[in-house]
Amino acid sequence: MENKEVVYAALRACKTRKDVDDTLGRFDVKDTKDAIDYLNKSMYDPQTFNSSKPISLEDELEFTKQIFLTGTWRLNEYYDLMRIGTVSANA
Repeated sequence: MENKEVVYAALRACKTRKDVDDTLGRFDVKDTKDAIDYLNKSMYDPQTFNSSKPISLEDELEFTKQIFLTGTWRLNEYYDLMRIGTVSANA
């Protein structure tokens, strides 16, 4: 596996679902849980609300992709550069 920071940077450059899926494929991220972890780390580990009902990993991955594609986490890149903390994806 490539350096994880390279994968995070590649994901952060993604703007569409196709970009996300292609990037995960390019770095051979096939495991659903790994894909979720990579997306969350690329978004600076956002706090997300979870349902009290159990959901499948596939549904969790879909949910994570939707959060990623909203782009609100991108503010965290600027906050990180300014070293002032991060905001929740649900803010």
